[in-house]
Amino acid sequence: MYIFNCITRYLSVFFVAGMISFSALAQVEVKWEKELSSDILWQEVTALGNLIVSSGNQLSGVDTETGAIIWSKPELAGLNRIAYNELPRSPFFTVDLGKSILVLDQFSGDLVFDSQKAGIGTIEDYFLLYNSDAILVSGKSQGSEPIMVSVRMSDGSVTWSMNEEFGRIISVTELENKELLIVTLFNNYKLNAENGDIIWNEENSAEAEQMKNMGALGDLMKTMAENMVEDIDIELRYYRPQGGDVFYLGSQQESQSGFTSSSGGSTVSYQNVYIAYNISDGNRVWDEPLEVKGKLGQVAFLDNGILVLPDDGNRTKINLFDYQTREGKWGKKGRGIPIKGGIYDYLDAGDGILLVSQTSSNNFLNYLDPNAGLITFEKPVKVDGYVVGIVPLSSGILYITTESMNILDPKSGILKWSKSIQTTPQLTAQFDGKIYAFDTKSRTIKVVDEQTEKVSELSDFQLKFMGGESPRNLEVLKDGIFIHSDQNVAKFGFDGTVKFQEYYPAPKEPGWKRALLYAEAIRGAYIGATSYYVSGVMAAVEDDVRQEDALAGEVVNEIGNAYGELGDQASGYAVQAFKMANARLKATQSGRDFMFIMSKQPNGIELLKVSKASGKVDGRISLGKDREPIYAVDDITGQVYYRSDENKMTSYQAN
Repeated sequence: MYIFNCITRYLSVFFVAGMISFSALAQVEVKWEKELSSDILWQEVTALGNLIVSSGNQLSGVDTETGAIIWSKPELAGLNRIAYNELPRSPFFTVDLGKSILVLDQFSGDLVFDSQKAGIGTIEDYFLLYNSDAILVSGKSQGSEPIMVSVRMSDGSVTWSMNEEFGRIISVTELENKELLIVTLFNNYKLNAENGDIIWNEENSAEAEQMKNMGALGDLMKTMAENMVEDIDIELRYYRPQGGDVFYLGSQQESQSGFTSSSGGSTVSYQNVYIAYNISDGNRVWDEPLEVKGKLGQVAFLDNGILVLPDDGNRTKINLFDYQTREGKWGKKGRGIPIKGGIYDYLDAGDGILLVSQTSSNNFLNYLDPNAGLITFEKPVKVDGYVVGIVPLSSGILYITTESMNILDPKSGILKWSKSIQTTPQLTAQFDGKIYAFDTKSRTIKVVDEQTEKVSELSDFQLKFMGGESPRNLEVLKDGIFIHSDQNVAKFGFDGTVKFQEYYPAPKEPGWKRALLYAEAIRGAYIGATSYYVSGVMAAVEDDVRQEDALAGEVVNEIGNAYGELGDQASGYAVQAFKMANARLKATQSGRDFMFIMSKQPNGIELLKVSKASGKVDGRISLGKDREPIYAVDDITGQVYYRSDENKMTSYQAN
């Protein structure tokens, strides 16, 4: 009640004297100002922190420290925002000119690919090959013939071109000795990466072999099949155990039985099929494919065999298969171990594997001893939501789902708390041997001691946010627990006292928050790349962004993968991008003592710098009253870029 009265009193003061209080606030420090020679159309901060600006007479890269133009492309003057897209997992962006698609380096502005110059009329697939300094592009030539070209990243030149009819490409992998492994819908290829010569080409299934033997009719059938699945996600997956000389393809096959009175229609059943191939010559390792009932699920390559975890509903069986003979090792006559529900994920818990499965209405946990080939629980453990992460504790496993959190005893299969904490990954945080979680049901903060595994309440204060908002993020700072939504902030001391709770009303105009939301999501994605909640946090921020911008959501989704892949390729073309990603990753780990909030204030829309120490506004950036302000935010460096006039850009630095 005390907090509510404080809020009410604050709002009364705000409405009476809002003009005075906010006019007294200091503006966020101006870092630099830059006047361009033409009107600014739009600006974007890339995931790697580069600033791209489109104006009436150029597309340019701007130095974020000084405002100086680093590179300029007059030929891309007046570029529409819809034609620009950041290329996920890369230091590049694309420009769609209709007649041609360009790929440019966001650091230098260098053109690394021009589809028209490369002779490509329609692009179907592209793959970034950092070790080979190449972009591999497949599609149709300007004369509608199949074409694949390899373009050198460093200078945009075409290294080689070929007219092989590859069809739908599933994956491209860089091998040792400057070779490429290409998996397509019907064939596998091994190529020389330097000149495009085909080292071997083998059909990847018995059906593909049959079509090859049918000559022209087989070619027609393959073309028809390619056309039918052109816009469909194919269930064909590529696996290669690290350092191995064998690769695997897993596919899903569907069949229907006749009409049954019980189901009222035909019954659909699934089979997942695995084939092993030698990388050296493309030949198959096994005489027959490995076939497992159920939908294509998870696969793990263990020391003693291939662990296949399918999704066959309530009939699911898991099994370990011999690498050489493909024979099953577990269960009666090697037929596998039954498990409740279809498996959709698994988590390595050190001495065992936590299996996550689901039926049509529930999610379950089971614990697998992979050495003994046994499920250690007497019965599966039912949980709320999808499991997205685990934390090994002294004698149990803390798991977190999209809805709840609890501790599982891996020996007994019993949950240690009678009631799970109703929470989400982004509303939990680890700090000093404890895990803090906001319980969405009780609206209180719970504390989990990692040693004793006991749960307690930080305080009995029920947190309620104004404006109909719910908390969406929790962060542990050195002096307490900071929790916020888009427009609300609150802080608790470690003793449970409420240090502050503040509310800043949101703007009603559409489009105001897109850039801020995207910037927050980029920061969240970097944080998630090192978090044990990675999938849950990423899913949360990605979904938020996708509601505003689908392509931006794709960029956010790829950041964790990009960091790992650029790290692997640090000696190649992406070394500068890796260094930038590494620096930004470290910057997010150091935390921040403020957050940005977009708010409707008496003088118009303002981007507020709100202190996490006090909940008060430390500074503001006025964005005027435009319905669609042209601004961009880097939530990692704390910089804001705003078109303060038609051709003038101002950078603010929030420290």
